[in-house]
Amino acid sequence: MTGPAEGKLPLDAKVYLHSEELTNAHVYVHLKGYSRATVTHLDVEHPELNSLIPPEAKTFTWIVGIEDGIQIITEKGDKVQIIHPLLNKVLQRGEKTRTLVGGKFGGIFIGFRKREISKLEEIAEYI
Repeated sequence: MTGPAEGKLPLDAKVYLHSEELTNAHVYVHLKGYSRATVTHLDVEHPELNSLIPPEAKTFTWIVGIEDGIQIITEKGDKVQIIHPLLNKVLQRGEKTRTLVGGKFGGIFIGFRKREISKLEEIAEYI
């Protein structure tokens, strides 16, 4: 599901693909139990992201904590940066995890591991 919905908390983040800002990109903390979410995850919504991971495709890829945010590094070496300081509560700068990233119509989602999910749920309180 793309766009605002119950249980999707907007995060005023900037999104970059290969160092170019994706204007009109939206980032949400999507809480478990709302709008069909079976687990809390991060939605990153912009149509250009479907060129990296097509809708309904899933892959395990590296997520790295960077200054003021996180970075997705795909198997092909594509890089997506999501810039918002609260994301460093999920992954600190230099910390990394290999986790599920899936495509959805109009963007991608990051299905973090259990330890990052609890941190993601904590930052939902700040939003």
